[in-house]
Amino acid sequence: MKRVTIILISLALVLGIKFWPKKASQSNTEKVLHLAMETRIQGLDPAVSTSTYETRVIAKVYEGLLEYHYWKRPFELTTNLAVAMPIISEDGLTYTFTLKPGVYFQDNACFPNGQGREITAKDFVYSFKRIADPAVQSPYFSELEPIIKGMDAFRTQLQQHKGDYSIPIEGVQALDNYTLQFTLTKPSTLFLHFLAQPFAYVVPSEAVAYYGADFVNHPVGTGPFTLGQFSPQDNKIILAKNKHFRDKFFPTVTAEEPDLADLADLAEASGKKVPFVDTIIYHTLLETQPRWLQFKEKKIDCLDLVSEYFPDVFKNKQFNPTLHQAGIKFLAKNGGLVGYIGFNCCQKPLDNIKLRQAISLAFDRAAFKKTFREDLGEIVHSFIPSSFVGYSETFTNPYAIYDIEKAKQYLAEAGYPGGQGLPILTVICSNNNKNQLDFFDQYMRKIGIKVEIQPCIFSELVDKLHKKNYMLAAISEQFDYPDASAVFNLLRNPYRGGMTIRDQKFNQLYDKYTQKMLDPAEKASGYAQLNALATELTPALLLPSFPSYVLINKRVKYYRPCPYNFGMEQYVDVA
Repeated sequence: MKRVTIILISLALVLGIKFWPKKASQSNTEKVLHLAMETRIQGLDPAVSTSTYETRVIAKVYEGLLEYHYWKRPFELTTNLAVAMPIISEDGLTYTFTLKPGVYFQDNACFPNGQGREITAKDFVYSFKRIADPAVQSPYFSELEPIIKGMDAFRTQLQQHKGDYSIPIEGVQALDNYTLQFTLTKPSTLFLHFLAQPFAYVVPSEAVAYYGADFVNHPVGTGPFTLGQFSPQDNKIILAKNKHFRDKFFPTVTAEEPDLADLADLAEASGKKVPFVDTIIYHTLLETQPRWLQFKEKKIDCLDLVSEYFPDVFKNKQFNPTLHQAGIKFLAKNGGLVGYIGFNCCQKPLDNIKLRQAISLAFDRAAFKKTFREDLGEIVHSFIPSSFVGYSETFTNPYAIYDIEKAKQYLAEAGYPGGQGLPILTVICSNNNKNQLDFFDQYMRKIGIKVEIQPCIFSELVDKLHKKNYMLAAISEQFDYPDASAVFNLLRNPYRGGMTIRDQKFNQLYDKYTQKMLDPAEKASGYAQLNALATELTPALLLPSFPSYVLINKRVKYYRPCPYNFGMEQYVDVA
């Protein structure tokens, strides 16, 4: 998963007026894309960052071997720093990549004379060693350790010989400067998806050594944009085009494409060098209303649609014609975004399955949808998002059907008749979700459950989730890649997200159906079993889906929502 959904401030103050979009009559040769940042990010280390907001910035500075194709749907992996997709051995255990030559790290003080050097396969080896280093405390080690051969052995040796990266990892080898080879412990359907994730991006050892603990504030990668030092307290993050970025081109759009009608606007960019814009500015706007006002004033170019905007965006369940007349475009994201109230199943009293099921039964999703979603979207029954491989339209979740009497019965079976003996349940959430949790509280009181809502800033929310320091957590999750295995991987990872399953049968099914290559029918059957078991275990109360859209202003060109390509803005232009 992924992810729980940034700076040259003095320069911004001096030249601030030039960074705002100008009227068409004004001359402006520098292209600037303005985006909103919904929280203050804490750092930009690919091996550590788990926040969607942080990875959006990371993916503009850093790169990996693979990425998701910008406009192809269904989502498709393609090469980035690799020359081609890997050569895979017949047993599915060895992946051999060839790196593109002539790719350089960005100029930075960490390098001799401040000049970036060419990347080699050894840089990828180093980057994967950082993930395994206990001193780095990467939350992604638990995902890679079962897959890459020797990750656990390297970590054990590093505990005895701290910082000694001369120790090899058996499963990550640089055969020469441009040849990188991975050896797996067993065939995996997930591995290539992992290589497209920000945690697998390449990092220069010089930057880590030079900046030390402050490395998180000094990103140095190979990507299309560069970022100077920043502070989490800054209100702007300014990324400048990497002047020495390699030749990379907009993916070719041909007349043979089956959805050419949807790609007509992209054909103009086909084959052109990227990035198109000179500067990207993230404006840190913590509240939803200021973001909406700045978007309407054309000070923000793109804006994710949240429920607070529904009354302005929709009229009679249709896109507001006034916005259309203003040139605002309305695009579906089609990503794996899911909202839920997660239960900390690892601690009492939420380790009680009957209690979790009672809470789910007591919540009226239809009323919630009408109140907070303008009655749009769908009641969610499946842990597998509708856009993912493995989703079934016919699946029914018995605990997603509002039944107050059955909820009372389950609560009594849990040992808390009428809520007697049950402590107050605390729910952590972002400041923006307080009203929705008040609604949740109203329905819990109907069966005798008392709730205390604890709004907190995003960084505090992430910290509590990581440390499992919560009882219930209301969050939205953007899964890392478009396959149901991403959901199940999150459910069994104790360090990520707000819902975790500890169940031996679930783990056995997960290993059986995600750790080897399967034909489509067998894969679908396995995913159905995992989804059914997750439903019964009830690690979360799934909230009704809401339309996952992005609003873009008229001047934005070539925008194709791609939630799995965090560096997608390199393909976006402005008029």
